[in-house]
Amino acid sequence: MTGAPTTSVWRKDVAGWALYDFANTIYSMNIVSLYLKRYVVEDLGYDDRYFDVPFSMSMLIAAVLLPALGAMSDHSTKKKIFLFLFTLTCCSAVGLMAFVPSWALWAILLLFIIANFSYEAGQPFYNSLLYSVAEGVQARFVSGIGVAAGYVGSIVGMLLVLPFVTGECFGFELSFLSAGGKQASFLPTAFLFMIFALPVFLWVREKPVLKAEKVSIRRAYRDVWEGLRQTKKYPGVLRFLVADYFVEDAVTTVILNIGLYCSLVLGLAEGQITTFLVVSTITAVLGSFIIGYLAKFWSLKRLLYWIIGGWLTALILFAFTDNMIVVWILGSVVGVLLGGLWTTTRPLLAELVPREELGRFFGLFSLSGRAAAVVGPLVWTAVVYLFNPERTLGRLAVDGLGLDTETSAALPYKAGILSLVLMITVGLVIFRKVPDTGSVNHG
Repeated sequence: MTGAPTTSVWRKDVAGWALYDFANTIYSMNIVSLYLKRYVVEDLGYDDRYFDVPFSMSMLIAAVLLPALGAMSDHSTKKKIFLFLFTLTCCSAVGLMAFVPSWALWAILLLFIIANFSYEAGQPFYNSLLYSVAEGVQARFVSGIGVAAGYVGSIVGMLLVLPFVTGECFGFELSFLSAGGKQASFLPTAFLFMIFALPVFLWVREKPVLKAEKVSIRRAYRDVWEGLRQTKKYPGVLRFLVADYFVEDAVTTVILNIGLYCSLVLGLAEGQITTFLVVSTITAVLGSFIIGYLAKFWSLKRLLYWIIGGWLTALILFAFTDNMIVVWILGSVVGVLLGGLWTTTRPLLAELVPREELGRFFGLFSLSGRAAAVVGPLVWTAVVYLFNPERTLGRLAVDGLGLDTETSAALPYKAGILSLVLMITVGLVIFRKVPDTGSVNHG
């Protein structure tokens, strides 16, 4: 008889594993979503390309190496060592960014490529360590604890780093801190990531693999190709992966640009941007629970169809509204939709394929997500560049619509949002013909 172990999940090793999720979201929120791109664009005066292209490069390297890293994590008995090295590299690169002079942008971006690749490269080893702290049904619950810890980490990370940027905390001046600006976020982010990551290395005892063997990198890539061929055997799987690719394209790009959009288009101050993202993150947690509950009664396809439709509606409203009350409501709605998207996509894929094939198809699913993170930002940066009022296409749009100076400055970013609307529309159309697995989990 199989099932959950009888031991409680409330143990030190489980806490250590979950704290790594808490730690790495401090990096992803503060560096990827909130401060680095805004530092490059707002403070240094470069356009979006100078952040988006390096980000896509780091994700492309990660996507290319993901099968090899996944194979290593499956067969390696040194997952913690690999995870430690990638974590240390990421934190070191982010910390070093704080000491690079503003004129040496190339050095900042090179360090960012190293940091972001290292962050992504550590994920297969971290995910594999889940089964060193839990098994069976218990592992699902522990995985959920990690996701929740990640959401909390992004909020705590923003609040702890904000005083270094503004010199204030909830409107109160801190005499011992001066406002260091966006670049001042780099060092405390690196420090917090490393400190909260330490428990996974100190408290988790790695279980040996049943059969340690030398990893064949050629076999790892052959398995990816075989996985793509196997999608033909299961109706709707390839269609689901392609639809999810387009949706992930858009969602990843939103996450990447939300801080800059809040600042340049919505005109929010530093503290307001943090509050906006905190509120969106809290509603993402609520969305995960609410939509996870609804998934017990609704078919996953129907639920996901409404979630993707909600993304489509929210982004259209974002592009065309200037009403701040509506904007704040939309921030909460997008948070719910984000939590719901991540709650429903994995189980739907799991119901479309046999249980014994889950590992292979989740590998393809992960690879697709990273590929989306390569293309989405490049589409965004191309649209923003073309619709810049200083360029011909942007100038024609400004003159043709009779826009004022403030509106024309926001035009490239609103055009970027509309490009994401197009991506999600393509994903929604493709998704319509994914088979409905029903309202009951097919086990």
